[in-house]
Amino acid sequence: MKKSDTAVNTNESGFFTILYDLFRSLKLTISLLILLSILSIIGTLIAQKASPSEYIQRYGPGLYEVLNFFNLFDMYHSWWFSAILVFLVINLITCSIQRFPGVWRQISHQPGTGSLEDSMLKTLPYVEKVRAPGQAGAKTEEDIRSNLKKWFRNARRMETESAVTLYSEKGRFSRLGVYITHLSLLIILIGGIIGSLYGFRGYVNILEGETVDQIYERGEDREIPRPLSFSVRCDDFNVTYYDLPGRKEKNVKEYTSIITILDKGKEVLKESVRVNHPLHYKGLAFYQSSYGAIHDVTLGIQWRGKKEKTVFQVMEGNTIQIPNTNTLIRLLKFEHQVHNFGEGVQVVLFKPNQEPRPFWLLRSFPKFDEQRGDEFILNVEGVTEKEYTGLQVTKDPGVWVVWIGCGLMILGIIVSFFFSHQRVWVRIPKGSGGEIVLAGSANKNRVGFEKNFGELADGVRSFGKK
Repeated sequence: MKKSDTAVNTNESGFFTILYDLFRSLKLTISLLILLSILSIIGTLIAQKASPSEYIQRYGPGLYEVLNFFNLFDMYHSWWFSAILVFLVINLITCSIQRFPGVWRQISHQPGTGSLEDSMLKTLPYVEKVRAPGQAGAKTEEDIRSNLKKWFRNARRMETESAVTLYSEKGRFSRLGVYITHLSLLIILIGGIIGSLYGFRGYVNILEGETVDQIYERGEDREIPRPLSFSVRCDDFNVTYYDLPGRKEKNVKEYTSIITILDKGKEVLKESVRVNHPLHYKGLAFYQSSYGAIHDVTLGIQWRGKKEKTVFQVMEGNTIQIPNTNTLIRLLKFEHQVHNFGEGVQVVLFKPNQEPRPFWLLRSFPKFDEQRGDEFILNVEGVTEKEYTGLQVTKDPGVWVVWIGCGLMILGIIVSFFFSHQRVWVRIPKGSGGEIVLAGSANKNRVGFEKNFGELADGVRSFGKK
């Protein structure tokens, strides 16, 4: 092999070694978790997936461009947020791979056929020596074995020419608790990535008695319709208020929607949807998020110099064409009280080659629009108010993956904090005289183990006094 080839291989090996050391670093784990915490706080402070006009009004055009460039308005679906999660996944995997083989050897290791050697006593943290009774025989061994069963599993017997060693342990697999927790974090992160890539969040407003078959997602500059494979009908909507004596204002206690799902024209599900009590169907969750009223306004139009009047209807927020004209009219909003003049609607006209300007029409003053000086006069003929329910619609295919991860995390925490790997050796000399040697170790909960070990030693001492 040429020297240049050797140098290239050495450089590649060195690069991968550096990369592997980086990903198995605990400092990287802490840094990524801190970064995710900071980003989560930012994602809470900055409303996600709102309209650009809301962001511009709140932050101004300059700051809006900066925040939008870094995709902070939809950060949980951004490539860099997913990349941080992937880095954390790789970090947890490499940390586990590095430490798992040694732990597995401790779990799967079985003591040899020999007795407890003196060399082992130097490495074990708990050692007690008790003078053996005059003749340590089968009776002494059976007494010690029965005493061991109080705290540990059935002891394994190992015999040599000079002694018999009883070995017992419990909680061997408690060493896996930390790796169960690592696995749970991986599953939760994978579930989050699945939800980020394949899930969505939308909304829909449904009038009482109305049926819809699509919802809307908020895009950067528009609302994106998303069709459903079924229909959703709002049968009823109710608002309950608190009964507070002595107070005129009404405080909402609860608002509830009666929702019916229609699939292929048939009613398949009917439920009451309340806050924090969603309806689930075909992987979608419908949450009660808002409510309100929308107004269907009847407008009259009269041409100057003519007695005939034409009426037409337009719903709040909609744009229609005025009959017999090339002019569009949009009803911006309805108000019950406009500067103490009573009910009124704000509209805007869209005419060719003219800048649209909003203006008000007052129901109690039919000729109020004459001052505008247009070729026709508009007035409010009637108003019909309809309540609507606002539903948030979410799809998160990774939610069950996250729940499985949470269950594993609880299991891992219980195993890690409430169980420990405890081992005990008792060496009983053959014949008369000598010492009974007790030795033990525990990887956690050493205080509890020390108490049990002490009681075991006291029990052995009591056998020698019989």
